[in-house]
Amino acid sequence: MLQKSVLYIDGALSPSAIRARSRKKEKYEMTKEQYAEMLHDISETHKTGGDTASCIAKYRKRYRFAYIYNDTIFKLLFGTPENMELTASFLNAILKLDGGDCIDKLTFVNTAVEGALSRSVISDVVVENEYLERIVLEVQHKEDDTYCDRLVYYVAKHTVASKAHGESYWLRNLNLISLQMFDGFPESRNYRHSIRLKNQENDEFFKKQTITLVEIPKFLKGGYSSDNSMLAQWLRVIDGLNNENPVPVPEGSLFARLQEKAKLSIFTEEFLVSEAMNMSDRLYEMYVEKKHARAEGLAEGRAEGRAEGRAEGRAEALGVLQDMNLTPEQIAEAKARLAAIDTLPAK
Repeated sequence: MLQKSVLYIDGALSPSAIRARSRKKEKYEMTKEQYAEMLHDISETHKTGGDTASCIAKYRKRYRFAYIYNDTIFKLLFGTPENMELTASFLNAILKLDGGDCIDKLTFVNTAVEGALSRSVISDVVVENEYLERIVLEVQHKEDDTYCDRLVYYVAKHTVASKAHGESYWLRNLNLISLQMFDGFPESRNYRHSIRLKNQENDEFFKKQTITLVEIPKFLKGGYSSDNSMLAQWLRVIDGLNNENPVPVPEGSLFARLQEKAKLSIFTEEFLVSEAMNMSDRLYEMYVEKKHARAEGLAEGRAEGRAEGRAEGRAEALGVLQDMNLTPEQIAEAKARLAAIDTLPAK
């Protein structure tokens, strides 16, 4: 039976207990950048015929856990049927579902939504509950000028994809969740935001489309020690793994299961080599980072630098494509993203 909640045991997950842990923090922390550096090292070692096994062993000695928010790792942990209980519990926490409203069963559906006359989208995790209501889970590390546009576009694409067949306009509920490493509402005290269509008097117009934003850095910066919600517990447990300093959790709990499944030692050499040779999720973020740098150059009046930056950034990104063992669909998607960003005016 699905565990709908993980209760505190002797304060094991309380913020005060976490702060009071006597276990010394590891020297290394697994960040997005460090995970990418590890994969780059593995890739270069493999391509040059080096000792890949020894290279991987070096990192397994340094890190106990994989970086949870990495594209592929996140999909393995929360986007597969074998981990349905983890996914359901995490979604219940994010959506604040409890009691009879809790999600009990999930169906994992195709994460790609094709478009014959419009751009296709590929999400991180897409599930449907027993009522065929769709939940889309996205992880985003970098903000860009079109981020809000993308979220609304994703909502539109998934709304159509989940629509019941027939001529009726009746739509099923859709919830798009964005776990983001930047603040969408920097002035707000809240780190979780639920967004729906409303009128000028704040009355809800349409309840079947919801965008839920979770600002992870805002939560982790502190000030939420009294927050004992399930979402807060999930975020603390994941952060403990990324910091190589796992928080104490009840034995046999879903949190304990996550900690076991996230161990770097359980990922095979074949998987890590394949992941290293296919770092497609880094391409878009790398190009966004370069766009931010070019925008800063413009603010200082370097118009010529902007033109050179566009050319260099695109050339480098395309160069990465040539070195990656991507499918034709992945290459087309990456090139489409690059082309879309190039058309944006810098602020």
